Amino acid sequence: MNNLDTNSTTKEETKTMMAYVTAKPFLGITYVIILGVTSVVGTFGNGLILYVVSVKRIIRKVESIFILNLAVSDIFVTAVANVISLLGKVKGEQYINNIPGLCVVVASICTVTCVSSLTTIMVMSINRYVYICAPKYRKIFTNRTSILYCLAMYVLGSFLCILNVFGIGGHGFDTQGKICIWDRMASHPYTIVFSVVLVWIPAIITGIIFLRVYFFVRARSRANTDRVCIKSSYISVAKSFIIIYLVFIICWAPYATVIALEYDNSYPEDLHVFVTVFAHLHPCFTWIVYYKTNKRFAEAYRAIFQSRKNSERRCQNGSIALPELSSNWSTSPAEVTGHQNPHSMTDSETALNTRPVLSR
Repeated sequence: MNNLDTNSTTKEETKTMMAYVTAKPFLGITYVIILGVTSVVGTFGNGLILYVVSVKRIIRKVESIFILNLAVSDIFVTAVANVISLLGKVKGEQYINNIPGLCVVVASICTVTCVSSLTTIMVMSINRYVYICAPKYRKIFTNRTSILYCLAMYVLGSFLCILNVFGIGGHGFDTQGKICIWDRMASHPYTIVFSVVLVWIPAIITGIIFLRVYFFVRARSRANTDRVCIKSSYISVAKSFIIIYLVFIICWAPYATVIALEYDNSYPEDLHVFVTVFAHLHPCFTWIVYYKTNKRFAEAYRAIFQSRKNSERRCQNGSIALPELSSNWSTSPAEVTGHQNPHSMTDSETALNTRPVLSR
């Protein structure tokens, strides 16, 4: 009887450790393709964000600090966490565990960066609320304080991981989700806390803030003769952040719900694989959201691609002349001195950098 139990256990362990692609080829290959494509697209897109904001400097306000912080957090997920997840589904748990500590390190950093991503979005919403509705924006959001806010986000994520050292929670390879991630079964009460801190608290706060901004603008617009101007200013300022927030919540809500409700590891394997893959799709959409909702990002992307095409044409024609910068990207005296003429600003500059004039 003991031999039968041993054989049964061995078969079950073998099945559990088997690569997901081998056990379920159709679903496995589908998820591998999705992870592969989103890893490439997300890494490229977030790298593009880092380039246009830090090198091209299309945004010179404190908002750029949060945009860069979000891109840095997201690029780890697309370039590292998703790649390890892909290997876990193709090669299986044993292959990942052949490198001691790899899975724990990747899962821990993934936790830190995911916490940073959603809290960054939350702080972005607070930034927009203060910018539009409060009179002390420049005292609350300076370059120094914004950097400190970003550091605090990583401290919060690191704190959740440090507690593992004291036996609270854990990280490792999830045999159900086939991914290096938070160990949801190490301590279920703490997993619930983790779910609340990671997703639900930032999500609720961000949603409330955006609603307050909406009602504030609507109330002021009723008292203002130029209603359209006020509403368009608000939409231009907040549109990108709202969509990014919604994408993150849509992607992470299923995972946060599953790990909070499941206490006995009884949910189907396919469900866990789906919610973990779906949760990690969010970083590949951010750069597309910026492109579709923000003229300055769209112009910067087009300028890079056009410059690339021009360089290829010059190479084909045997010319070594360097591409000239478009006049749209030249620095104006106003940018040098820090003073801008509101009549000379473009629509895209107004969308990001101009506070709506609201009667109080």
